[in-house]
Amino acid sequence: MDSPSAPSSILVDLELPEPAPLPSALVRVLSSLRVVLLGWFSVPEQTSPAQARGQFGAEAEDMLDAAARRFEEAGAEVTTRLVFTGDELDTISRVSVEESCDAVLIPGPVEQLRRVLVPLRGIQNVREIAPFVADLCQDGTARVTLLHVLEGDELDGDEATAASREDVLEPAAERMRSAGIEADLLELNSVAADSPADAIVEWAGGHDLAVLGETEPSVREVLFGTMPEQIVEAVNVPIIVVRHGEEAAKMAERTTQAD
Repeated sequence: MDSPSAPSSILVDLELPEPAPLPSALVRVLSSLRVVLLGWFSVPEQTSPAQARGQFGAEAEDMLDAAARRFEEAGAEVTTRLVFTGDELDTISRVSVEESCDAVLIPGPVEQLRRVLVPLRGIQNVREIAPFVADLCQDGTARVTLLHVLEGDELDGDEATAASREDVLEPAAERMRSAGIEADLLELNSVAADSPADAIVEWAGGHDLAVLGETEPSVREVLFGTMPEQIVEAVNVPIIVVRHGEEAAKMAERTTQAD
């Protein structure tokens, strides 16, 4: 008998000493995953991380443990990391690699997971996105919208729709079905837009959560770049950025070389 595969993992970061509260519903939504809870404490330039840890370490550990208990009580497998740092973006990128995280969370309010939006610019990243979404939606109740965003109007409507379905949406849907998502829970759509971010914002408004694939530039820029920021501010839903295997490998190599 085959042993069950490990659940997909997601990095959830908390800024200490005053972390933004995570909605209880969001904790429940993520409970089917392995949660890597990263507590990061911003260290001023004139203070060393060791000094800050010595002064605030015990308090920070207590806060991180309290947050971890919420996820554990919801049924999640939890790993905690506490880092005193002067560079939060580097810390998030580095820890996501060190802990082999499949994805990184940008928090937002959610009541329940009924509709998940998965915007696609192409077939890239679907190999990583499909098993992650399957683990996230393992109770089989959430509908998953695959949205292929075409830039500009180079093709007429019918031609663009046919090419989008054949080249991107159907292969992506097959990956999702192979990962364990029921066919009747998948919705396939394509849209042409001068601004992909605006199109995603418009569609995300009808969903509870959006799952984006990481592309170049790396997760460091994607997490805090224009597109996720627009979506969060405009529709106020959680966003999950699924790491791309090649980008994660590049980051791991850079981290190793820096040691």
